[in-house]
Amino acid sequence: MDVELAEVRDFLSQNEPFDALPPAVLDDLPKRLVAKYYRRGTAVVSLGERNRYLYVLRSGAVDIVDAQGALVERTDPGGSFGVSSVLSGDASLYTLRAIEDSLCLLMPSEVFHSLMGAHPAFADFFLRRQAGRLRHAVEAVHHEESGSAILRTRASDIVKRAPITIEPTRTIREAAQLMTERRVSALLVTEPVAGASEGRLVGILTDRDLRSKVIAGALPIDDPVSTVMTPDPVTIAPDTLAFEVLVLMARRGWHHLPVVESGRLVGMVTSGDLMRLEQANPSYLVGEVEKQTTLEGLVACSHRIPRVVSHAVAQDATAEDVSRVVTAIIDALTRKLIEFAEADLGAAPVPYCWVALGSQGRLESGLQSDQDNAIIIDDRATDEQVAWFAGLASRVVDGLEACGFERCPGDMMASNPQWRVRRATWGSYFAKWMNAPEPDALLNAQTFFDMRPVHGEVRLFETLQGAVVARAPRATRFQAYLAKQAQRFEPPIGFFRDFVLADSGEHANTLDIKAGGIAPIVQIARLLTLSKGGSELNTHGRLKSAAVAGALSEEKAADLADAFEFINYVRLRHQVRQLKDGESPDNHVPPATLSSFERRHLREAFTIIRSMQKALAFVHRTDVTS
Repeated sequence: MDVELAEVRDFLSQNEPFDALPPAVLDDLPKRLVAKYYRRGTAVVSLGERNRYLYVLRSGAVDIVDAQGALVERTDPGGSFGVSSVLSGDASLYTLRAIEDSLCLLMPSEVFHSLMGAHPAFADFFLRRQAGRLRHAVEAVHHEESGSAILRTRASDIVKRAPITIEPTRTIREAAQLMTERRVSALLVTEPVAGASEGRLVGILTDRDLRSKVIAGALPIDDPVSTVMTPDPVTIAPDTLAFEVLVLMARRGWHHLPVVESGRLVGMVTSGDLMRLEQANPSYLVGEVEKQTTLEGLVACSHRIPRVVSHAVAQDATAEDVSRVVTAIIDALTRKLIEFAEADLGAAPVPYCWVALGSQGRLESGLQSDQDNAIIIDDRATDEQVAWFAGLASRVVDGLEACGFERCPGDMMASNPQWRVRRATWGSYFAKWMNAPEPDALLNAQTFFDMRPVHGEVRLFETLQGAVVARAPRATRFQAYLAKQAQRFEPPIGFFRDFVLADSGEHANTLDIKAGGIAPIVQIARLLTLSKGGSELNTHGRLKSAAVAGALSEEKAADLADAFEFINYVRLRHQVRQLKDGESPDNHVPPATLSSFERRHLREAFTIIRSMQKALAFVHRTDVTS
């Protein structure tokens, strides 16, 4: 190795990530690089220019500047730049300009990609760096100490004390004494488990039980707790949001809910805990929905949703939390409309489950969400009994429309007889979609893979979901169609412009941020989860479970989650601006309304999506999927 190459080798060995390369690779690398000098003020790479190199700065300084002239990053000696464009193979989204006389080492793209594929530590360095830009953007728009407490408060935050428990064999007298001593209105009943330090939750005993069953029923106070407790109580997970807890309590008339994580008892949330949270929160709107006795009252409540969303966005709530808020309100409206319908029609003739689909099913409803719903009917229903559900569906769908939720353009609603059928028929639907998928039918059917129970006999949903989840990993052709569908949603970035805008029609010169950003991530997350037999519905949850199942790396899952959050955040702020201007909210964002911060990180998010789409195309061979 001559002196000049030896100097380059020594220089590289002192800087990340080259210092992690094996000695033999590092010895060979200098002769595969090209040295090039750039005078101060020279563009190393211009915006929109195709870039074929990774640049390693030997001396000088280079600025990375976005399309609006804002500084994205400054590279000092030992640093690398040009990563985004050499990774994607697309035109540069930035101008890379020497701000001092600079000497660069140019690594051809084929050498760079060879090193990325052969050396994980080398690859991780650059992939983490790319992910870091968007991660910081997401963190920057959500300050830890700001925001409405209710939107950030989860059940685990409300639980302030260890669970107070009693065994089912203890007497009612002992339970009453314990409640008095500990000043609580309920006890969690647990039975010992062999070899475990904590007991298993088997029931709950409340002061209402003592009044209604013991005192009013004149039961002996020396009877065991098991005779008056409520067995197998409904539980909530620690990450359940406070307003969702309130929905459940208001609907069932409960005042206590145990919090359980992976079978372990964490504590209990009470209605008093919720009432002590701040007043300006969506929980109270959900509570108001539960109190209504007329459709007019529900319509009035639904008109307050935009105000709730605007307040939440002003308080820097995350896009995920805002979506959960809107979904919880729609769920509450739906249940109340079902209650009204059954009051008119009488009780349902057979068990059934009303399910939400699409964005509502994923807990990702927004200001522009339309209706997507269906009914699963018990297999024992006669044709006459199935016909009864037409009246139920009509009343609920009409009611939701009156509340401002438009009918689904594709008629994916319970009012369509095709989507209110027996459990076995639903099973045949999903089997056909997965075993013999047709592209056109699959485009519509995907909505049904985001099915979530809202009201009724949950068992009907669970047995259906279990069958679908078990079948999905083996349905490779179905997965290929899902992958191909995910590719049809193209991120709106081009080679020579920072964004690709609609060029005609009502939304000319705007970004379709849903079709180009939100939809493809939803598609990708759904595919990855189903391919591994996962049952999660929420996009963030699907990405996490896909990473755990090995469908993609934790870094890529985090990248997509950050991209999803940031794009949704930009959409929410756009829609809130429209509401203030008296306009109907939509998904078409004029770039002129975006800050340079938003523009820069939207490009990062779109690049992440495009990269993942390319990876799926390779894995599922979508080039040969007809």
